[in-house]
Amino acid sequence: MAAPFDPDTTAGMPLAHLLHFMFQEIWCRGNLGAVSKVMTAETIVSGAVSALAGPDCDYGEVVDTLRSLVGPMKVRFTHAMETRDWISVRLLIDTSSPKGGTAFHITGQIMARVENGKIAELHSNMDYFQLFEQLGQLPAEALAICMTGERLG
Repeated sequence: MAAPFDPDTTAGMPLAHLLHFMFQEIWCRGNLGAVSKVMTAETIVSGAVSALAGPDCDYGEVVDTLRSLVGPMKVRFTHAMETRDWISVRLLIDTSSPKGGTAFHITGQIMARVENGKIAELHSNMDYFQLFEQLGQLPAEALAICMTGERLG
């Protein structure tokens, strides 16, 4: 069973608070102005959408694009651990399909390095197969189909 992250009881985990603020403010509330509070223009972003969030792209645009695909989000950290300047969390995102309201969740892991109170590196691994399956953009069990060597569609 996962131990839920409680941002009110983690006084010894200041980096977790920063990441929690990022998800609540930017991803859940859609406050794109908060991006500059947690990142710099030089923040390195990697992961499945890193081509969309490269140095020439505004992270807020990536957030806005992904948020437009789903309903309201609730993000919970199920696990969190940090060192002096690194934080790693496993997260669970509860959301819904805007075209019918069917609730679903996706999971992911985030690693971030913090420098001078802001995220200097953000490495993300989200279950995009599950997201796009739930939104009807990929067939059910798309990952399993791909693992057989078959092509989708």
